[in-house]
Amino acid sequence: MSNTFNIFAEREFDLVNRGLLEKLKARIYGEEKNYLLNVNRTEYLAHIVSELEISPLALNFDKVTVSTSEQMIPAERFPFDFNVYAGKAYPKQIVKYHVPFSGDEQLLRCVPNPRLLNSHPVSVEGSEVCFEIIDFYGDPERIKRDAESAVNLIRQQAGHLSKNVERYNQELRPQAESLFDARKAEVMKQNQVVAALGVPVKKSENIPRTFAVPATARKLIVPKPQAPSEKYAPEPALDEAIYQEILQTVFDTGRVFERLPSTYAGKDEETLRDHLILNLEPRFQIGTTGETFNKSGKTDILMRHEGKNVFVAECKFWGGQKQHLKTIDQLLSYLTWRDSKAAVVYFVDTKEMSAPLKAIEETTPSHPCYVASKGKREESWFRYEFHLPEDASRPIHISILCFHLPRP
Repeated sequence: MSNTFNIFAEREFDLVNRGLLEKLKARIYGEEKNYLLNVNRTEYLAHIVSELEISPLALNFDKVTVSTSEQMIPAERFPFDFNVYAGKAYPKQIVKYHVPFSGDEQLLRCVPNPRLLNSHPVSVEGSEVCFEIIDFYGDPERIKRDAESAVNLIRQQAGHLSKNVERYNQELRPQAESLFDARKAEVMKQNQVVAALGVPVKKSENIPRTFAVPATARKLIVPKPQAPSEKYAPEPALDEAIYQEILQTVFDTGRVFERLPSTYAGKDEETLRDHLILNLEPRFQIGTTGETFNKSGKTDILMRHEGKNVFVAECKFWGGQKQHLKTIDQLLSYLTWRDSKAAVVYFVDTKEMSAPLKAIEETTPSHPCYVASKGKREESWFRYEFHLPEDASRPIHISILCFHLPRP
């Protein structure tokens, strides 16, 4: 076979793993500082993870095929019981096994951990791993035994390597998140030190504006997100713990609505909204900063800071998928701050709850400002990340909470 190598025997996967994580750190720490401060965190992490994620190797042993040929075999490769002469070659039939595979071809050369000490010479032809069995004895059963031995060896090594790759891919995003957050915090601290000097800061002339994704046939790379080029200005944000406590208060109050249908069923949006505020206001009244709950319009619940909306909840009766997307539009129009927090509170007055919940899961990702799903806290409590319509770098956290209040 041409271009033959010993499968799973050339370089330790642990070293490959370490090298990729070093590359991850170099990429994040090599980003222009202002870009790192302005870029949408979720979109950037999705980009860099997709670049460094490894496409798992999959060997399809159920679709193995064979081909045959006659080759001149050197005497040195013959078994000891053959009467052959050193330095000469003799014609023998070769049975070549073709094992289809997908994933990163370079993994075929990696040594898994744990590993088997044995290996087998193979070649790669297109999307197939090939190995050869020389038919010395004209015995099909002997050929089958030799082939099964080779397949079992490859299968076991591939299984070990698959677990190594899976572990690397699972750890990649948390590693990227940790490095991104650490670097961003470091840059923000540096900016604070420079600002304290009280002298103008010279701006870089060569700030990268765009990024061309390298062409590859192996896997889909998420495009690198752009970020505003203006100087980053830190903005206050609603603390995540407070945000979750607000949502939990709304959720607990909504559960009371459901448990007391005779009291709350049939009430209009404003009345139900006012009951929510009644529970929120005494818990989160912080007069010294201006962070307090109030109402604006018919259905809004607002928490404001220095005249701007930090938290907005839109309360509505469920009105179907189209109305759901319009509600998100309306909610986003209220928000201006980086890392804003928001919620949609739906009162579902239909007979069944399952259809609206399914519609929310299916429809929400189609919104043009949708970034990612953050999972569910409860069956009727969805968590999402969006961005502002006019600024993709500004993440908006939106929770959607649904409460079942069927009509009497």
